[in-house]
Amino acid sequence: MLEELPGNKEEGLFERYIQVVETGEPQENEFYYEHEGIKSWFMNIAVKLEDGFAVTFRNITQTKQSKLQLQQLNDQLESRLNQLQQRNQEMLLLSQMNDFLQACLTLEEAYKAFRTLIKPLFPGCSGGIFITKASRDFLEAVATWGNLPIGETIFHPKDCWCLRRGREHWVDGDEIDLFCEHTDRILPPKATLCLPMMAQGETLGLLYLYSDSRNHLDENKRQLARTVAEQMALAITNLQLREKLQNQSIRDPLTGLYNRRYLEESLEREIHRARRHQHSIGVMMIDIDHFKRFNDTFGHDGGDAVLKEVGKLLKSHLRSSDIACRYGGEEMTLILPEASLEITYQRAEEIRQFIKQINIENKRQSLGTITASFGVACFPQHGITSDAIIQAADTALYQAKKQGR
Repeated sequence: MLEELPGNKEEGLFERYIQVVETGEPQENEFYYEHEGIKSWFMNIAVKLEDGFAVTFRNITQTKQSKLQLQQLNDQLESRLNQLQQRNQEMLLLSQMNDFLQACLTLEEAYKAFRTLIKPLFPGCSGGIFITKASRDFLEAVATWGNLPIGETIFHPKDCWCLRRGREHWVDGDEIDLFCEHTDRILPPKATLCLPMMAQGETLGLLYLYSDSRNHLDENKRQLARTVAEQMALAITNLQLREKLQNQSIRDPLTGLYNRRYLEESLEREIHRARRHQHSIGVMMIDIDHFKRFNDTFGHDGGDAVLKEVGKLLKSHLRSSDIACRYGGEEMTLILPEASLEITYQRAEEIRQFIKQINIENKRQSLGTITASFGVACFPQHGITSDAIIQAADTALYQAKKQGR
C-alpha cells in the first residue's frame, strides 16, 4: 500500500490505520493531500475489517472552499460592522465636540476643551494643537495629550513641512528624514501627521498627531483628522469674530479702554460682589488738564495722540482685576476692586506722576508736558450705589480742578 500511496505514510495516515486495527475503533480525519499531482482536501474514514482494515477517501475540496469563502465573508462582514460601529462612535464624538465648541464663549475656553474632546477620537495617539500668534513669527501649543514626548511646544512656521508646503504632512517610520523639526528627535515616533487649520485662506494653527504604531494613523484616521482640523478652524474663526465684535461693543476704539456702558455694568457687578464679601471698591476719575489747548494747538490728531498715550499708560499700570474706561471726552475712570480709599489715593498719585513723565510726539512734533487732575471715592464710604460713587469721585475731581488742578 505504501508503495502505491506513499503519501499515507508522510501525512501520518498509516499510523492511524494501525491504531484502527489494534483498537478496533474507527477513525475519521480531514487532511490536505499534495502528492503525485494530487492537491485536494479529503475526508478519510478507516474501519477495521476482520484481520485487516478498509479505508474510504472522499474529496471535500469544494465543501472546504465553500466553508473558507463563507468564513472570509463572515470576517469581512464583522470587519465592516466594526468599522461602522467605529464610524458611528466617531460621529457621536465629533457632534459632541462641535456642540461644546459652539457653546464656548472665549478662545481660552475652546483651547481647554480641545484636549479632552480630541483625545478619544485618536486612541493610541499623542498630539497637540498649535495656534499661530498675531506676529506670525511662531506657533505655540495651547493643548497637548498622550504619553509620547511632543517635542517643541513653541516653534517657527518654517520648522514644519506642513506649514511650509500649505498641505498635510504624513510620515511613517521609514521616512524619518522627513520628520518636521518640531518633532521629538530623542524618541522619534513611528508615524506623524501634521494638518493645517485653515479658514478663509488664513492658517490659524496646526493639528499635530503622532504615534508609536503607524496602524493608529491609517487612512481612515487621517480622514477623520482632516474633518477635526476643519471643525476646529471654523470654531476658532467664529470665536475670534465673536471676541472682536464683543470688544467693539465694550471698548473705546481710540484708546482701547472700556467704554462707559461697560463701566456702568462692571461697577454694578463689583458692588454686588463687594456686598457679599464685605470689601471696598476704589473709584478714580481722571481728567487731562487743558485738553482743549492740545486740540486748538495741534489739531484733533494731537488730542487723539494724547488720549491714546494716556490710555496706554493706564492699561500698563492696571492689576488684572482693575477696570479702566474712557468715561467721555478727555475723562477716564478706573475701578479698583478690593481697594481702600487710602490705596486708591496712592494709586492715583502714582498714575498722576507717570502721566507727567509722558513724552508724546505727533507727526515728529513734541506736544509738551501733560498733566491730569484726579478725584477719588470709595464704596461704601461715599455711596452705596454706582451712581453715588461716580458722582462722589466726579465732585472730588471738580474740586481738584477748581483748586488749581
